[in-house]
Amino acid sequence: MPDFSFSSDEVEEVAQKKPWTRQREFSAEIKPDEMADTALVYARAAGEADGAGDLARHATEVAADAGTLDGSSLVDADGRIDGTARGLQGNGRDMDRVVGYVVRAMNDAIGAEEEVTQLVLGDGGLEEARSRHISAAIHEWEGWEAALRAAVGKPLTGLVTDNRVGTLDVTHEGTTLHLAPVSRSAFQNVYELPGSLAADIRKRHLADCADSARDTDAGIHDAIGAYRNRLADYGLELGDLGYDLSDGPLDLFTSEKQALWAADQLSGALGHEPPDPDALLRWTETLDSIGIGVYDDPPHSTRPLTEAERAYLDAFYSRLSADDLAALGALAGQNDDGDHPTPGHSAAQRVANGLNMLLDWRVGGHNPATEPGAIPEALRPFVLDHKDSVLFDPSYPVAFDDELRRFNAFGDLMGAATVPPGDEFGRTLAQAALDVGQRTDVQYALGATEGVHNTFSSDLLHNASLNSGLSADLLNDDTFRRGLLGVTWQDSDGAADLITSGTTVPPDLDHHDNAARAYVEAAYHLFTDAPDHSADILGKANGHPSDHTALQSAVSDAALRYLDQISKPESEHSAFAAGDFPGDVTDPDLLGNDYRYSFDLSHDDSSALYALLADMEKPVRDEFSTGVAAWQEKTAYNAFVRDGATGRGQDDAFAAIGRVEGAVHRAELDQDIKPGSSARNQSALVAGMAAAGTIIKDAVPSFPGKVGVVLGTYGLATGFRYSLPPTMPSLDWQGENAAFRNGDTIPRRLIAEAAVQADHHGLGGTALTDPTDDHLNETDMIRSIERIEHEYDSYRDAMQNAYRGEVYSRRTQ
Repeated sequence: MPDFSFSSDEVEEVAQKKPWTRQREFSAEIKPDEMADTALVYARAAGEADGAGDLARHATEVAADAGTLDGSSLVDADGRIDGTARGLQGNGRDMDRVVGYVVRAMNDAIGAEEEVTQLVLGDGGLEEARSRHISAAIHEWEGWEAALRAAVGKPLTGLVTDNRVGTLDVTHEGTTLHLAPVSRSAFQNVYELPGSLAADIRKRHLADCADSARDTDAGIHDAIGAYRNRLADYGLELGDLGYDLSDGPLDLFTSEKQALWAADQLSGALGHEPPDPDALLRWTETLDSIGIGVYDDPPHSTRPLTEAERAYLDAFYSRLSADDLAALGALAGQNDDGDHPTPGHSAAQRVANGLNMLLDWRVGGHNPATEPGAIPEALRPFVLDHKDSVLFDPSYPVAFDDELRRFNAFGDLMGAATVPPGDEFGRTLAQAALDVGQRTDVQYALGATEGVHNTFSSDLLHNASLNSGLSADLLNDDTFRRGLLGVTWQDSDGAADLITSGTTVPPDLDHHDNAARAYVEAAYHLFTDAPDHSADILGKANGHPSDHTALQSAVSDAALRYLDQISKPESEHSAFAAGDFPGDVTDPDLLGNDYRYSFDLSHDDSSALYALLADMEKPVRDEFSTGVAAWQEKTAYNAFVRDGATGRGQDDAFAAIGRVEGAVHRAELDQDIKPGSSARNQSALVAGMAAAGTIIKDAVPSFPGKVGVVLGTYGLATGFRYSLPPTMPSLDWQGENAAFRNGDTIPRRLIAEAAVQADHHGLGGTALTDPTDDHLNETDMIRSIERIEHEYDSYRDAMQNAYRGEVYSRRTQ
């Protein structure tokens, strides 16, 4: 008899569905035999964990220990997890709710696995159907054999027919075959059923079994889908309760199949207008949990990705398309209230964070530099193949605006990230941002587009800026740095973020550490290169719309952070200096600090930097002037403290104050800043004093004069971005107040305030004129200052001499 059997693999191939495979994979995913052990683990952990956030982590520790819970089974007669008082016990109301959801998730997993297994292997299941179809094929063949025997009246094999030649008609179930003898003689003819009949019978019954397989697969799809939907709902509730879905022995939430399902459901939700907010959160909840587990406090990672988590991320992003990412990014900007982000923004943030983790080998992800194909296909059009886009078509196609909107939407997605990218992926993002920025710069200069501004570049630069070490490296790359400074940005926030991140030594990094060098060196390169790009930074290079306020503020703020170095006497040549080892300083005792990494600016570079700062937009100039005033008072205060503690003169500190004041004033004169636009006025005095006073008040103990203000090296502890006080004097810019713009009154008043705050030579109780008085008379202010300057007249003279030398010597050149 021919072989009429067919395997489950053959059926799946014909059906183009894989119910047997799906059943095996689902059982392997759920691992029902291990679920009771997992329940026992959580029973113990729930009673001992500090809270919901610690439950999964503690369960991992408990899982390493063998034993039972008072010898009691945690599985009832029906094979379900027992959630009664005999089962999992919490340590509070929220913990009970967490445990309740965990119990339900495990029971649903067991139930779903049973249902799927029943559809394939149970009574009346697909495996029985396969046997029935094979039996039916055999039965049909046997029917044909019987019909043949009946037609010839003898057994089939060796059949002899007398006085008969030609074909034999064989009929079975309404179908007749006309069989020619396979051999003949005068005494007998031999007939056989054709092999094609067996093949047809097998093919038909295999097709029938494939129909059954497709029906079963649909049932499996529904059962697993319902389970995954319920699991996602539990995940949403558990996430709200602080449970870490990504940790612990219960990996139901982080299986690869769950990842594929979540991605498919998210993609489907994005296809609706508008998307269901609950769906956006539901299908990104596990991403959020993974992010919290790896980055409890960005930018510092708490632990690396587990293998299961990385597999989840791999699977999740493999199912999303470029259109999906753009669609989600379009929702990312819908976040008007930062304290209450929209579901769209939250989902975009989770997806962006997941990508940053997946592509950072330092936290257990992939390394795009050494793993070809590590970057998911959905990202390639935006960050790898972007030059193939119509954005780079020199003919300016009609589709340019729509394509830029699509790129902007992807930028919105990546700009929502809160965890840093790895160095390799971050560099890829930054380079794509610069490439597109340079391209749109050309298009805008030609007047090729209206109304669609490039925000893609800003968002990607912001993402890269979350990695401060990478930001510093990028700014130390001559080609990248000059490219960044040479673009006219429609949105300069990202460029500003990168500059701030790359020139700010992280507060938890010792400024003598090897890693600190990159930040200081980046600042040095910024200060020497930025003036060469003044027209670009000021938005005057190409004559098309730009928004460079943020970029200018970033340069200005960096200058404030490094005023200790910038205030040094000018050198013949600009140069960066680095000690060979932590104790090897290049600037010893510079305004009270030893610096391993420092720099000098030449006359030309210093003048050009101050000129650029003086030519910036007025709000930026005001911020810089306020910061200078705060730095001056802080510097004077610390100098008075050091004087009192050591008895050594501090003329160099007051000379630095004078040099900065003179340089700022000289730059305004060179730029012909109008009196009404000058930043060096009473407003700067008030704001600077307010900022410096807050610093001193918060940074020193209640007994002034004992320690200096600890701002952190390079002024990083405060960031030096100052806001004006909420109530400012309504100043009359004419008359006597004009004197504030034409001399050294401001630094003298700030120094006097610092002397009082430091209780220098017992000046702590001295009253000074109120700088917030609208009707403040400069003569009265000077008199109140002069009453105490005799206690530090040499310091006043050092400041004034440096101020005059800076202003007048430069004005005569």
